[in-house]
Amino acid sequence: MKIRMIVTAVSLTIPMLAAAEATSPWLPIPGELTLTGGYSHQSGKSAFIGDKEVAVWDITGGAASKFERSSKSLILSYGINDMLALDAAIGYGEVKAGKADEDSGMADSTIGLSWRVADEYTKTHLPTITLHGGYIIAGSYKAERLAALGNGENGLDVSVLIGKQLTDYFSLAAELGSQKRSGKIPIATYYDLTAGFTFSHNWGATIGYSNKQYGGNLDIGGPGFSPARFQEVRDERTAVKASLSYAIAGNQNIALHYASLIKGRNTVNDDNLLGLSYTIGF
Repeated sequence: MKIRMIVTAVSLTIPMLAAAEATSPWLPIPGELTLTGGYSHQSGKSAFIGDKEVAVWDITGGAASKFERSSKSLILSYGINDMLALDAAIGYGEVKAGKADEDSGMADSTIGLSWRVADEYTKTHLPTITLHGGYIIAGSYKAERLAALGNGENGLDVSVLIGKQLTDYFSLAAELGSQKRSGKIPIATYYDLTAGFTFSHNWGATIGYSNKQYGGNLDIGGPGFSPARFQEVRDERTAVKASLSYAIAGNQNIALHYASLIKGRNTVNDDNLLGLSYTIGF
């Protein structure tokens, strides 16, 4: 069971920039420290200005044909006991749009606490239900831009996660949460749905669907907008994702990740995200 849960839980997280959402409903084993290192690369040849898709070439006046973003992340989790776990994440990112713009710096960091309120293995008629709360620490990048590495403000994140291992080879998980940052950043709500598959003792995969949106009605280029108000826009992202993972020696996991934006508003249109992660438990 330990290997299967590593395959399932680790694959839920795409190693993008450090983020509070996309944690797992299944906690690490009490006393176990889990480290995940990840690298990802995103690119897109267009962006959504409001809800209208515009080519990067047109946005930059011919100075760039696509946006590119790469990130490195480290995620830590520690099982305090059967009901509680700590998690933390740090990351470094770079973004570039040809000769038009570029930026790099520490991404937002997070620290959080998970509390499992229901365990499917002790109460088989229930799913595993976990409550998560986290603090977001703003990184060292420039936030007033379309392809920013983040919102540039500290904040709080709360979510509920539900998961169920329906068979030895199939699981479902979901997360529903909200983020409130300081300054004028609108409140964000998000959800994430994931199906996990275990093909053998070592191999596993996931497919998923996620949505995140910020409130308000300010669009890029719309009434009242100025470059100084990039952080206030109504940013929306809906994506599909998949991963393939391989468990090594019972306490290690390597995974490939893919994601693609299918709907957006006031955001870069990421045609694809490719990532690689390595996890080890102590």
